[in-house]
Amino acid sequence: MSDEVNGGIAPIGEQEDIAPYRITAIMEIAFVLRNLAQSNANLALYFNAGRDMMLSRVLSVDTKAQQFIIDVGGHEATNTAITQASKILFVTALDNVKIQFSVGLAKRCQFEGKAAFTIQFPNDLIKLQRREFFRLLTPITNPLTCELSLPNSQKMQLELHDISLGGAGIWLKEEPKDEFPSGLVLNQVNFDLASAGFAKVDIEIRSTHSVTMADGKVRWLLGVRFVDLPRPIENSLQRLLANLERERKALIG
Repeated sequence: MSDEVNGGIAPIGEQEDIAPYRITAIMEIAFVLRNLAQSNANLALYFNAGRDMMLSRVLSVDTKAQQFIIDVGGHEATNTAITQASKILFVTALDNVKIQFSVGLAKRCQFEGKAAFTIQFPNDLIKLQRREFFRLLTPITNPLTCELSLPNSQKMQLELHDISLGGAGIWLKEEPKDEFPSGLVLNQVNFDLASAGFAKVDIEIRSTHSVTMADGKVRWLLGVRFVDLPRPIENSLQRLLANLERERKALIG
């Protein structure tokens, strides 16, 4: 089963022009899917209009049938919801390239004696290498944090899930109600970037969605975009991302 531990890579923002990065050739799509299978890459599956997410991996690719097989998740209710979803958005990253595509239906199947999903190839697929879209997971043992103030003056100190030059994923401590509507701009959010220091940044709320963990627990992730990032802070973020990438490569050898 999938290790639904660290959440997933955030989708590319709707405001971005991704048409030049679109792949439609079946053989190219199959090649990308095979690479994902061979690398055992984590896939984030967003469904229920982006409100829910689970992690999976590509297990097998059948180019002739134009189908691929993915692992089931660790939470049966989530697996059932996947089969009922009319649209599933897949997001992952491989060799610093962000990959995103959507499909319409996932069917249950058996693969090598274990439960799995079989899915038709997507009609197209996005491969994006622009640095501002590539988010790195932040350390789990010593997480990066941010402190923000809501319009009602409520203050929150939250841990970061991932970060890039374009934005961040932030763990919420409980299910949001209406505190974080899409498009809300929060000013002077104070980010603790560890070795890169502190940075006060304006952020725009882009999304909130649930993440099902391996133990079945549900957490909530807030997706934000950095607004008009000052050059000195951008330089600090670049140093931080370089450090995180070095640490990631050291861990995987």
